[in-house]
Order: sequence, then C-alpha cells, then structure tokens
Amino acid sequence: MILIEGLDLAGKSTLVRGLRDELNRRGIPVRVSRNALCPENPIAPLADALRRDPDAGSLETGAIFLASHVWDARHFRRPPTGTLHIQDSCWLRTLAYHTFNNTPMIPDLLRVAIPTFPRFEAAVYLTANIGQRCRRLRMREQEQPGCNDRSDLAVVRDPISFQELETRLRALAEELTSARSIDTTALGPSEIVDTVLQTVKEIT
Repeated sequence: MILIEGLDLAGKSTLVRGLRDELNRRGIPVRVSRNALCPENPIAPLADALRRDPDAGSLETGAIFLASHVWDARHFRRPPTGTLHIQDSCWLRTLAYHTFNNTPMIPDLLRVAIPTFPRFEAAVYLTANIGQRCRRLRMREQEQPGCNDRSDLAVVRDPISFQELETRLRALAEELTSARSIDTTALGPSEIVDTVLQTVKEIT
C-alpha cells in the first residue's frame, strides 16, 4: 500500500496516473483509490459535495468526513498478493484541515480513530512552490474550464494560508506515515514517476 499525499496542485493525480501506467507496463497489477480508501464508500460522495458548499460549516463538514474515514476503516480490504494499492490522498487531509482551522472535536476524534486505519508500507509527500502551482492551475483551467474548486483557487486567493496549511499537512504526513517529501517544482511527469519509484524502493 502506497500513499501519495500533498496539497492541491502538487502533481498527485498526474503522478498516480503515471505510476499506474508504468507499473502496468511492468506487469504489476495496480488498484487506485482517491481520498476515500474504498471506492464503494457511500458517505464519501456526500462529504465531497458538502465540502464544496460555501455555506457549510467546518464542524458539519468535519463530522461527515470523519464518518467517511471510519466507514473506510471498517470495510477496507487489503489488495490481493502481488497487487499494489495506490492511495491518492487520505484522512490526513481532513486532520490537517481541521487542525489548522481549530474545528472543535474533529481532530481529537480523528486521532482516536487513527489506529483503526489501514497502514501504508510507503508514503510520499509531493510539494511544489506557489509559482509552479499557479502555472498548473492556469493550465488545468485551460484544459478543463471550471474544473478548479475553492481548494485549488486558494493558492491564488490566499497563498499565505495555503502555505501554512501545507506546512501542517506535511508535518502530519511525516509524523503519522513517515512520508518522504519530494519537490516537483522543477520535475516533469516522467521524472516525478522515476523519483517516486526510487523513493518507494528505498523505503520498502
């Protein structure tokens, strides 16, 4: 089980696609999940929809994401022998966000639940500087107009808070999953894949 973590526009989704393609080319079966550990999680789509509601409060969104993560912990099944599970972000994002925003109770309840969550054999944290993230934001908007949400746009609207949240997420990833950090600012997609594969090899 490999975790790819990082704040928006660090290159996670591009990396996950590249990893899947490269590992499949090598004959290694891969399954991929994004945010929720279980694709069939019935709470996750509701949580994601609520997250996008500008009128939803942090306690409201935190509670439903907590429920989603606990559901994952109860229903998750590890991949079959020989298959790699690649996780594109996880409960760490919820913990970082609600710790950063001082949401009542949610961070404490999440930490209580952590021992029930599946363990990752390797974790990689992707980061990039603000300038590169802004370039990626513009490129994504050109390719898929309207696809960027509030979380993505935060890198432009409030870069200071964005960087503070990233510092919190990175620290939690290192503390709780022993994540290795990789700066993707100057790396192309194939270079990121190669770097991550080498990092995972060193970890495992």
